[in-house]
Amino acid sequence: MKGKGKILFIVFLLCLMVISFPSVALAKVDSYGLNAPAREFTGTLENWDAMLNGDPPTPYDPKATDVVFVHRKWDKRFDPMLDGELPSASGAWQTAELWEYLSGDQLGWTWHLDFKMVYSPNAPIPGAIAVPTEDMGGDAFTGFYLVENNEWLQGPHGEKTIISELSINNGNLQKALHFKKGNKDKHK
Repeated sequence: MKGKGKILFIVFLLCLMVISFPSVALAKVDSYGLNAPAREFTGTLENWDAMLNGDPPTPYDPKATDVVFVHRKWDKRFDPMLDGELPSASGAWQTAELWEYLSGDQLGWTWHLDFKMVYSPNAPIPGAIAVPTEDMGGDAFTGFYLVENNEWLQGPHGEKTIISELSINNGNLQKALHFKKGNKDKHK
């Protein structure tokens, strides 16, 4: 019984490890930073654009300064956006967290921007910021709203400076909203 008990204990521990660490056991992240089954991307904005355009990914240092990093997640209805098509249904969403380790006079500070975007083509979302069509890929891409948005700077000692006015014209925000340009004729 001692031998059988040891084997069962080892099998139990292995099962516990697999259950406890599913992201390690099931991770399917490609060289861009895309985990397609999880509908998640973690990497640089440069590699996000490269992935969308079919260009090769660029290696990067995850602690590099002056590089905009992004972690984005989206629901199944938002999937068509990766191919330059409109989401499959109203209510489709994506979230994004952007950050950049600053240099020069701001060395040690980190810029952050978090947002949630929802697709609502038939009704404006009260209190939300309408995303300009040119930021989404053209006139065919209407009905996108920022329903949550926070922008701040964090200092080397944890101090936080909130940027109260989110600018839709912020270059990093425009890059983060970018998806493949769709075929405008398909959306008319």
